[in-house]
Amino acid sequence: MITVLPRRNSIARRIVTLAAMLMTVLLVSACSTGGVSVGSLFSDDKPEAGNTGQQAQGTSPFGAAPGGPVKVAILLPLSAPGQTASIGKALKNAAEAALLDSGSQNIQLITKDTQGNADGARSAANAALNEGATLILGPLLSAEVQAISPIARQRNVSVIAFSSVAGVAGNGVYLMSFLPSEEVSNLVRYAATQGIRNIAAMVPQSAYGGSAENALNQAAAANGAKIVALDRYPRSATGVASTSKAVAGKIANSTNNIQGLFLPEGGSMLANAANGLGAAGVTSGKVRMLGTGLWDERSTSNVKLVSGGWYAGVSPDLIARFSGRYQKAYGNTPPRLASLAYDAVSLAVIVTRNAPGGRASAQDITNPEGFKGVNGLFRFRRNGLVERGLSILEVTPTGPREVSPAPDRFSAAF
Repeated sequence: MITVLPRRNSIARRIVTLAAMLMTVLLVSACSTGGVSVGSLFSDDKPEAGNTGQQAQGTSPFGAAPGGPVKVAILLPLSAPGQTASIGKALKNAAEAALLDSGSQNIQLITKDTQGNADGARSAANAALNEGATLILGPLLSAEVQAISPIARQRNVSVIAFSSVAGVAGNGVYLMSFLPSEEVSNLVRYAATQGIRNIAAMVPQSAYGGSAENALNQAAAANGAKIVALDRYPRSATGVASTSKAVAGKIANSTNNIQGLFLPEGGSMLANAANGLGAAGVTSGKVRMLGTGLWDERSTSNVKLVSGGWYAGVSPDLIARFSGRYQKAYGNTPPRLASLAYDAVSLAVIVTRNAPGGRASAQDITNPEGFKGVNGLFRFRRNGLVERGLSILEVTPTGPREVSPAPDRFSAAF
């Protein structure tokens, strides 16, 4: 499960007692649960018929079985339209696997369907709280998080949500998500140590592009780097082509001394932007290409310009291990978000263990030493945003290669 990194005080020593009982999930050997009833561990709005996974009743797909009195709610879009529902199902699978793996006798997981909208989320939160939930995990979508925040705050219940929209964090809401700001912060920190301090940026005119741009400016200021050129482009063929020419001209101008080019794009738009830059004369030999987690997909390996480029993310080994175990249990490859639910439940086991009435305190949730989960090192800030220690990955034709491992502990540099 999650490993708690010990504080250097008595509170952390108390918390780490449980951590000593929980091995990191990547090291746990699968074993029988000894016949504990799954029905005593989970409570669902809509029990599913015909689970397609390989999980037998009373058996964790990853490990051992628990049970217990503290009620923790998980709010998921199980009946939302489109692909959102399948993501919700994967989050549910991973959450239940984490609870069973923990061996905890402390938690009952209450699953509620948000239907993927604000009204559904409000109903789900009220129902869970009325059933005695003392901690809420989820929901997934930012509108859902906004809808339940005042309800949870009124009942003095913390929320650990899965949204990647930073604006919904704070006031008792913590985001267990992959935030662009964390990817950019880790990337720029590493790039600066490698002498890449003069950075140009080519940013899409989108909400994500705006978030990435803000993160870049903050990370540069914090790490002694300088944004020497910044161009925004409409996400269209003509917009990419014209902006690529402007960026190429700035790179060619030696007085700018541009060492890195930040391009927070992914998929087909990354390929279009890279092709436009290449046609305008930009090569990976002239600048180091820098990206975000949007690069973390197979198609990136086929984009010639970004070969050798860097981005920050979870170690490929950690991703492969979690995905392999999930696939073996449920018969399909999980979306990356599934791992967030696993870590959230693992964290809930720890922070509610000794909490009065099962209500985890902000002090325990924001342990400054952090935790280690299936995605590596993380901790929560007081503002509710997650802070992650990420690996630096290099794009290669055969997939990402780790060039700098994630840190083992948070330090003054974070």
